[in-house]
Amino acid sequence: MLATTNRARAVWQRCLASAFRTALACTIVGCTTLHGPAAVQHHIAFPAFSYVTVILIGTDATLGDALHGCWLALYATIQSVGPALPSLWLIGPARFTNGTISLAVALGAFVVAFPEGTHLIAKRIALGQIVIMYVVAFINGEDTHDEAIMHSLNVAASTAIGVLACVIALLLPCPRLACWELKQNCGRLAENVSERLDLYVKAFCAEDNALALSYISQAKPLTIAGAKLLSSIKRYQESVKWERLPLKFLRNSNLNLGERLQELEIPLRGMDMALSTTSSFPIRMLEAETKQVLAQQEEHVSLTLKQIQNCLPRDSSTVSESNEDKIIGSLQTLHPANHEDLPTFFFLFCMKLLHCKSLAKPITSIQQKESSTPCKKNGFFKSTWMSNWSTSVNSKRLKPAFKCSLSLGLAVLFGLIYSKKDSCWSGLLVAISLAAAREATSFKAANVKAQGTVLGTVYGVFGCFVFERYLPLRFISLLPWFVVTSFLRHSQMYSQAGGISAVIGALLLLGRKDFGLPSEFAIARIVETFIGLSCSIMVDLILQPTRSSSLAKVQLSKCFGTLSACIGSMSLAANNRTILLKKQRRLKLDVSELGKFIGEAEVEPNFWFLPFNTACYCTLLGSLSKVVDLLLFSADAVGILEQESQKLGASWKESVNKLNGDVELFKGMAGSLVECFEDVTLLKSLTFLEKELENKNISYDLELGKSSNLNIFKASGLKDDKIDSIINSYLQHSKEIVDKFQAADHEGGRELKSQVVLCLSALGFCMSNLIKETREIGKGIIELLQWENPLKHINLWEEGDVNLKSNMRILVTGGAGFIGSHLVDKLMENEKNEVIVADNYFTGCKDNLRKWIGHPRFELIRHGPDAKCIFDKRPGTRLVSFSESGGMCIEPWDILNLEVCDNLQTIKTNVIGTLNMLGLAKRVGARILLTSTSEVYGDPLVHPQPESYWGNVNPIGVRSCYDEGKRVAETLMFDYHRQHGIEIRIARIFNTYGPRMNIDDGRVVSNFIAQALRGEPLTVQKPGTQTRSFCYVSDMVDGLIRLMEGENTGPINIGNPGEFTMTELAETVKELINPGVEINMVENTPDDPRQRKPDITNTKALLGWEPKVKLRDGLPLMEEDFRQRLGVTKKK
Repeated sequence: MLATTNRARAVWQRCLASAFRTALACTIVGCTTLHGPAAVQHHIAFPAFSYVTVILIGTDATLGDALHGCWLALYATIQSVGPALPSLWLIGPARFTNGTISLAVALGAFVVAFPEGTHLIAKRIALGQIVIMYVVAFINGEDTHDEAIMHSLNVAASTAIGVLACVIALLLPCPRLACWELKQNCGRLAENVSERLDLYVKAFCAEDNALALSYISQAKPLTIAGAKLLSSIKRYQESVKWERLPLKFLRNSNLNLGERLQELEIPLRGMDMALSTTSSFPIRMLEAETKQVLAQQEEHVSLTLKQIQNCLPRDSSTVSESNEDKIIGSLQTLHPANHEDLPTFFFLFCMKLLHCKSLAKPITSIQQKESSTPCKKNGFFKSTWMSNWSTSVNSKRLKPAFKCSLSLGLAVLFGLIYSKKDSCWSGLLVAISLAAAREATSFKAANVKAQGTVLGTVYGVFGCFVFERYLPLRFISLLPWFVVTSFLRHSQMYSQAGGISAVIGALLLLGRKDFGLPSEFAIARIVETFIGLSCSIMVDLILQPTRSSSLAKVQLSKCFGTLSACIGSMSLAANNRTILLKKQRRLKLDVSELGKFIGEAEVEPNFWFLPFNTACYCTLLGSLSKVVDLLLFSADAVGILEQESQKLGASWKESVNKLNGDVELFKGMAGSLVECFEDVTLLKSLTFLEKELENKNISYDLELGKSSNLNIFKASGLKDDKIDSIINSYLQHSKEIVDKFQAADHEGGRELKSQVVLCLSALGFCMSNLIKETREIGKGIIELLQWENPLKHINLWEEGDVNLKSNMRILVTGGAGFIGSHLVDKLMENEKNEVIVADNYFTGCKDNLRKWIGHPRFELIRHGPDAKCIFDKRPGTRLVSFSESGGMCIEPWDILNLEVCDNLQTIKTNVIGTLNMLGLAKRVGARILLTSTSEVYGDPLVHPQPESYWGNVNPIGVRSCYDEGKRVAETLMFDYHRQHGIEIRIARIFNTYGPRMNIDDGRVVSNFIAQALRGEPLTVQKPGTQTRSFCYVSDMVDGLIRLMEGENTGPINIGNPGEFTMTELAETVKELINPGVEINMVENTPDDPRQRKPDITNTKALLGWEPKVKLRDGLPLMEEDFRQRLGVTKKK
């Protein structure tokens, strides 16, 4: 509550002080032009421009700003009056026409706007003077040479009185000095830094999460306030330079405090980052001695800041040395055990960085002289003049100059056409509204300027009506308006443009006389304002048609390109800090430019365009800003390591190779994804890309994966286990290096270890959080793409190509079979899936899929295991059409091989069919699931069978075609996975039963059910004690889908761990289906396994799956299906 009150008081004080200075300057102009000597009033013929000059220079100004304004006004007058005077003197205003006077104004505006170094205020004053000199001279019809000269001098005099009024207003009653404001803001910032540091240290040492979060929350508003103070400091630093020239006695030796305090902001941001990523409090590795050292260090930094704040001399060497000894002693036994400890060490690293920066010696006056700028060496005014006339011709300078020239010329032309008497107001508005750079917010700026002009004009008309006969009271009525407009200028709704327009609108009515009827003048000025704004907007649309939202997207891609270069330059090699810092600064500039475009796009009108996703772009901007800071900390850590490595010599070079290997792994992981982001954000639209790819002739080979198109977006996924493994490997190698370099009982060795531990830990923290922020950026990119393509499903995280299409297309081979048809039923329940079945009906049946035939999301292709022939012979199918689009996928194709045949067909299906499906998966970047079998365990010697069991298979037995076929299929799957990066899933399914089983497939369950329904004896192969486990088909399908959607490669056992002998199964079928049948024992077939039971421990843990349907519940569910197919009616 107290903080809120203080902020409100500060806002009131700032606005009232600004309103007082503005009112004082306007009063000086008003008294001079309204009540001054006649001779003075005669020369100050344009009091309106005097008021405009006051507002342009004196708004929120300091004495330094006013002195700077004097120079700018002088320069602007020379730049505008110089070229205009000869043309008016030689040609004469009376000879001009509407077109020629507009052309003259446009040419003069081009000359003013073209020099790059000219200050914005100087350009606005010069453009305003050009409008008044040409247009007013044309309106008055001055045709003598003397009148033209006097007209130009009157314009200069009107400008001079406005500048002089600003200087006087900022001197009385007491000077408002920039150096004093700078000193106050530096003091506030030093106090702010001290308070935040205290809160961060308390949070770091907190005993529970709630207390730590409380301290962190208290620091957040201080961080925002600190950013505002930094902005104010930068603003006043420019003004101080102008005060130091005429006022030598105000010179302060600590004027560089702003830069020093700005450097302290970076370690504080790092501390906040470390605390926000700490998983829990209290920190387990934090010892009491370390807490005490932190408290002492925080106290010492705070003392240093107070000395800076009070400009006191200090000698902190003794204190710092004692603190350094304690820090080294507390850290020499510590090392991060895992990535969760990294935030702790990063906090200590930032604390040490802050401590070192606070101890930095201030720049002495001798150093200042030695490092003086060219301004001082060449003369200040000479250097400024030369920089203003740096007119190197390039398109970046020509376009803004031409836009300014065209806008002003058109505004004057249309203003003259509408009303010659009041035409100068349309041009004057454009002149004083010139933007420093590209202004994509012209619609918003025009809106607030129009509103401000109307508000000020209406207030002026009202004041003229109330105090019509009392000119002094009419002028005094401006005082409350100055206060109101001061608040308007600091509001988000009106901003500076709206507030300035409002105060000028009132001044032109209440601060002048002899301008005619107020109501007529008000209407004329509002119309001329509309003309000027319309011309500006029209020229913007013609010359700069690109919307800010489009520029933001292009700039976002540029940021990713620069970020990729930054990540690529990260290394522990010698002299790498300089390279990384250079690229980090480039990225910082790009991110700053992105922020400008986002701000512009946020306020530009949408019209018929897609609304700008401000929230998403702001999230991306926040992540990129964090990345900029992390890269800076990385450079600092690498720089310190470079210094310390000089003490180690050749041993450091030998040991750092392992660390560089870990850094290279990090660069490969994060860098590839950032490159993918760069490519994705450059897309005009996904639909456009798809059409372009479809129009290209693409040759393909399912096995070799050849295509005329390269994979468009190839990015490695950022899986947690991969990230953790890289960071843990880095920490392990760091520990080995530190242990190697530690010198026992040697102070230098202890200090070296402390430094190296902190720097290596800081670099590890930066890498870990860079990956984290990269993932957050990826989420933002997905949201952005989804926003722009609402009908498509976007997924950037698959191992392979970025997936850009709308639905999931799934190819199921053998999908007309028993398990395959049930799987198709389950897949078709999801309305986003599109299912394609390939089957030759060798063991499958088309009737199993009859309810889906003709469905728009289902396609059935009759073909055998040679899948390559399917696509060669059927190029017109949707499958072929899709596979020809450059290997891009909607979602990964889930290719499931479920064909089960006999003899040669069996092994052909398993080997050739699997090979073809793998070739297709390789080509399109798909995920593939192979339904292997428990038969790969053969006649097991281990019971139950885990996935790690290699099996006991007879390779030449009568059943080996099936067993070995599946084993070869698994081998192919893993070879493709290792060699080509194909994402695979392998399920080892155990005995499955349920409706649609082939009656004659020889499986024990279907045999028993069919025999029972026919009234035939149940034939149990001897000895009947063989065991099997039986899984109902719905449970099997659920397990397969869970495996396909999960992250585990397999192989995974999917089956029911319930074990039954063949005799027990026969007895159960007899009891449930037909109690009247007999059970006969027959001879066993060769190679029949004695027992089979899955170990589903991994399945439960990895998939969260276990069977739900018991055998006694599942067998009756098959009866009706078998009766219908056998034509056996149920007896009543």
